[in-house]
Amino acid sequence: MIFLVIKLPKLFVHSVIDYIEKYYNNYKSLYQSISIFDEVHIEKVEWKSVQQCSAFVVNQTIDLDGLYNDFNHIKSKYIDLKERFGGISKQVESFILSNLDRSNYNGTSVNHETSSCDDCNLQDNLDDSDVSDDEPDVKNKHKKTNKSIQPDHLWAYLLDGEHVPSLRKLVEFVFAIPGSTAFCESVFSHIKYLWNNNRTKMQHDLVGAELKIKMNTHLTCTEFYDYLLTKPNILNKIRSSDKYSRIAKMLRIYQ
Repeated sequence: MIFLVIKLPKLFVHSVIDYIEKYYNNYKSLYQSISIFDEVHIEKVEWKSVQQCSAFVVNQTIDLDGLYNDFNHIKSKYIDLKERFGGISKQVESFILSNLDRSNYNGTSVNHETSSCDDCNLQDNLDDSDVSDDEPDVKNKHKKTNKSIQPDHLWAYLLDGEHVPSLRKLVEFVFAIPGSTAFCESVFSHIKYLWNNNRTKMQHDLVGAELKIKMNTHLTCTEFYDYLLTKPNILNKIRSSDKYSRIAKMLRIYQ
């Protein structure tokens, strides 16, 4: 009995490790390739890395010549702006605040900064044993420069108003890949008022439509009602039964 108790956990652990290694090895090249877009110091990103990353975009055609020109243009823009107007962090923050609800941005920023600060504190503790007091604190100064910038916010700011179609396709592809289940879970968080027995029957298109409406509109119920009254084509679609792919079967009671 003791032998079985010891053996089963080992088998479980080995199975988990084998699964992780198999899953990671299948997508290793992809993960390594897209990791360049986690870099917030754009001047460090090299063209060859961007070119390699573009090879994974299979559902769209990306012109490499156009991508090369787009990348160099955005890279030059970043280098030109990073030390102006109070630094790139201030510029990105102002851009996000002007495009998103302030409370949403603050919540996102706080969570991101908390994890960043935790990482910085841990690294600082490790560095203290290796770095003497006489050496300039270059690393810590470098950390504080862009620590509050999220990569997706930075790229959104740099691409805003720019005609860079090839690079935009690549950036959209990279940041459309969820890094965790948080993105999926947030869908149900935003539409939790639909929590009922029919939830598991909701189609992906319906979930996506509800999420787009909730995340991209900031209208009150009255404002949204008034808006719909100005859109007769939308009202006709709402009244139509074409949106239903299946007709519910009515229960017949025989006497």
